[in-house]
Amino acid sequence: MFIPAGKHLLWIFLTFTHLINTVTVAQPDFRYYVCGDGDNYTRNSTYQRNLDTTLSELPLTNSGLGFFNLSSGQGNNRVNSAALCQGDMEPDLCLACINDSIIKLREVCPNQKEAVGYYGRCLLKYSDAAVTGNIQTNDSGIVINVQSASNVDQFIEDLDSLMDKLKADAAAGGSLLKFATGNTTTSDFMTIYGLVQCTPDLSGTQCSDCLEFAHDEYVASGSGGKIGGTIFLPTCRYSYDIQRFFNGSTLVIPAPPPPILQATPPVLPPPPPPAPAPAGTKIY
Repeated sequence: MFIPAGKHLLWIFLTFTHLINTVTVAQPDFRYYVCGDGDNYTRNSTYQRNLDTTLSELPLTNSGLGFFNLSSGQGNNRVNSAALCQGDMEPDLCLACINDSIIKLREVCPNQKEAVGYYGRCLLKYSDAAVTGNIQTNDSGIVINVQSASNVDQFIEDLDSLMDKLKADAAAGGSLLKFATGNTTTSDFMTIYGLVQCTPDLSGTQCSDCLEFAHDEYVASGSGGKIGGTIFLPTCRYSYDIQRFFNGSTLVIPAPPPPILQATPPVLPPPPPPAPAPAGTKIY
């Protein structure tokens, strides 16, 4: 069982992973982590040096909207890393979350080449395999509030409607941010808040597919009608609650302005011919 800080509601924690891994709660906002069961690296190896370099420089690669991505090394010693902050997170809090993630994930996965850590509002992943450009559905986790809505069927219907809209909004985002938040009010005056986000390296279709997979994990867990939950994947997140848990406004990336076109001067009509001179007038 898992009780988030500041909440007095009972929650359960579920994990769905295809790696033999360690699952833990390390601090209030640290949901869980996964240490890969594949290759390990040895101390002072080339891979460790590349990992040290990559993770020390990763916080400097912020896209401007909370996405970080860096790789270094070649072949079997190549390290690929990425990190993502919740789309409405303040830059200083985002950076602090990423730095904390780097320290903590190195502690709990001390020699694994692959690891992913999920905090409340940021995630970090690194691997000797690619970590961007594709949907990653392994290493998913679910945190669910065990309390059910009073009208389960209506709650599920309203939640699905909200999250479908947010999924479309996030998938329509650009290459810097794929993030959407919103809320809806049920017939019994309960407000549901929703948040979805994908790593922005995904295409719109990939983002939509990742969030659909997250929804399917939620359904498969038997959590329909519960009043709050978060589904984490390495490439997307699907969250809802009856209490607001985000800043409230969706950040929209404006489209680039259209090119400035040179105005074409208007075509003026030719001047009228001169009037005929009166009789007896000399024209010079």
